[in-house]
Amino acid sequence: MMRLVLLIFISILPFSSLGADKPQRIVSMSLCSDELLLLLSEPANIVSLSYLSVDPRYSYLNKDNNIDLTGVYLNRGQAEEIIPLEPDLILSTRFSASTAVNLLQNFGYPVTNLGFPTTLEQTFQQIQEVAQILGEQERGTRLIQVLQNRIRIVQESLEPQRDLTAVFYSNNGFSFGSGTLRDEFLNSLGMKNLASEKGLIGSGKLPIELLISEQPDLLLIDQSGLHDEKLAQPLLQHPVLEQYFPAEKVIVLPSTLFQCAGPSLVEAYELMAQALGKL
Repeated sequence: MMRLVLLIFISILPFSSLGADKPQRIVSMSLCSDELLLLLSEPANIVSLSYLSVDPRYSYLNKDNNIDLTGVYLNRGQAEEIIPLEPDLILSTRFSASTAVNLLQNFGYPVTNLGFPTTLEQTFQQIQEVAQILGEQERGTRLIQVLQNRIRIVQESLEPQRDLTAVFYSNNGFSFGSGTLRDEFLNSLGMKNLASEKGLIGSGKLPIELLISEQPDLLLIDQSGLHDEKLAQPLLQHPVLEQYFPAEKVIVLPSTLFQCAGPSLVEAYELMAQALGKL
């Protein structure tokens, strides 16, 4: 039996009764499908999750090492691992373990590939779609309501901050423009995204010279320490950035908060509000 002690969502959203039409041997092959499966499925029906589900560096649900997955096989996205488990549903994400997924589909296994939401609407829609596949529509609806309510509280608290300009800036000078969940995040708070204002579509490099010339109100960076061993990381400690962006203008929002459609996104909203002294 799984013991999930991290999220309050687990305790406030009761499991629905088991139906005969529900999948009862479910495998997840990617981090984001892991998260939705843990939040929406009956624990007894989960036979395998990806190995990333127990890695606190990447897994939001297991960021504090407090998920007990005793009895659940941790797979590395290989078809030969999945077939002996005899799953009646396989969840994965687009572009994740694509060769294995194609092979499993060719063998007749039912596979659902999840996309990567770029808006709040798509985020909630994906939760509802997965809940429907699992036969847990009511649970999905209630989870969405909890997420929406918490996001709404932050949006209302930040009403006076709607003239701010912000930009995400990560390793190697990477940023996120229009058509990304981070852009939607800033827009939903009434903030301007410098990257999209300057024409960046999707993700890509943003010159440090542009940051200096435009001087946005907020610089949003990934958590320190996670990638310290990478040569790209010292850019965030560039003396020019330190000069133009003092501590009060820098907010740490870990990249793990934006990688999946789920409660991690709510934490991004709440961290933003806390950093601005609004929660």
